[in-house]
Amino acid sequence: MPTTQRENHAVLIVSGGMDSCVLAHYYAAAGFHLHLLSFNYGQKHVKELTYAELYIADLRKRYPSLEIAHEIIELPISRLLADSDSALINPERKMPHGHYTDDSMKATVVPYRNPNMLLQAATLAWNENARVIAYAPHHGDYAQYPDCREVFVDAFNTMLATAMDGRNIKVEAPFMYFSKAQIARLGASLNVPFELTWSCYEGGSDGLDDRHCGQCGTCTERWEAFKLAGVVDPTIYANDPSHYINIAGRIEA
Repeated sequence: MPTTQRENHAVLIVSGGMDSCVLAHYYAAAGFHLHLLSFNYGQKHVKELTYAELYIADLRKRYPSLEIAHEIIELPISRLLADSDSALINPERKMPHGHYTDDSMKATVVPYRNPNMLLQAATLAWNENARVIAYAPHHGDYAQYPDCREVFVDAFNTMLATAMDGRNIKVEAPFMYFSKAQIARLGASLNVPFELTWSCYEGGSDGLDDRHCGQCGTCTERWEAFKLAGVVDPTIYANDPSHYINIAGRIEA
């Protein structure tokens, strides 16, 4: 094991979504060797993990000179939050429909999800002498998710520095002030295979198969981002997302 930190090695938290896919391409394009972590935490849209494996396989082909490892970790979040009313992990709770910024989307908050994931990433980074941990919150996450805000990232980095001496392991969130449309544009510039990503919170349930529902917050946000970015959307939606949002005035492109 190396005795000094590997400056060009990063541990990334990735889902099957477009933001995570762009994140992986962003660091690979910068020349980082990657250890990618995905998580099964009892989410309804566990289908996303299949898509993560698809775009990571494609990433390896595009960057054959880089070390790109991927593993899926089981986290008992849904078991520990057995009484949670989060629509993402409670099978009895109906998924809200509408725009991602609507107050109803607070029903998709999973308490301490990102801290749990980041702590696993930090442990792996320590073992591998990696300097960087990264995940992909963006400006659109700010209103709904406390663990997607800069104050949380700063606090988590303070905790890491306090918990262990001797190494400078730091969480990065490079898209923190990006709109979803800006992420879509960046991904297009990196030739990201958006068709290999999954966003829908319904997870292919209720006979949707490989179609996004077009009604949940992540579907409407995804559809809106591609429209505002002027990037071709390869997604097949079971319902027209335009019926659930009004683009005008929603976000800055």
